[in-house]
Amino acid sequence: MLLVVGLVITNNISFIILILLLFIVYKCPISPIIKILIRLRWLFLSILLLNLFFNSDIINLFLIIEKIIILITIILAANLFLTITTTQEIIAALQWWFLPLTKLGFPTERLAVRIALVIDTVQTVQKFYTDINSNISNKTTELFAKVLICANTIPLCTLEIPNLSKPPWWQWIYPLIMLILILNDYL
Repeated sequence: MLLVVGLVITNNISFIILILLLFIVYKCPISPIIKILIRLRWLFLSILLLNLFFNSDIINLFLIIEKIIILITIILAANLFLTITTTQEIIAALQWWFLPLTKLGFPTERLAVRIALVIDTVQTVQKFYTDINSNISNKTTELFAKVLICANTIPLCTLEIPNLSKPPWWQWIYPLIMLILILNDYL
């Protein structure tokens, strides 16, 4: 639903304000987002410089800044999604998206569980990365060693795969609205 609202709102700044308000409502910490945005500052700068090099108009400058704001919006929305959504909800959503693949004999439960577990462990690996205080060549080796130690020592836990029930019919309208809004730009 958040993406549909974002596509309907034409002003990117108002969508960022909406996401920040949702961060406050759901009591999500903003400090990890600031760290991520600081890490991505060189990406934003390179997008700005490369686009300015190829298109030096002032109008294109505003388009470039809009692209950077869109990337920031995507990062905020993804972090909000990962913060407020449980692993079981992610697995259930992935299973619904992969449902057509089950008719081809593809094991969608295993794929959904693997993706959800990877999303959960990314935060742990990021914490390991920030805890390491050494140069870059040793940092990779230490990170790999910490990940292997964690993988070997982490206790096993049971993961319940929720029974799939059909989502309400009105939730199928969201992808249709997104498709219409996307195709509206090309028509």
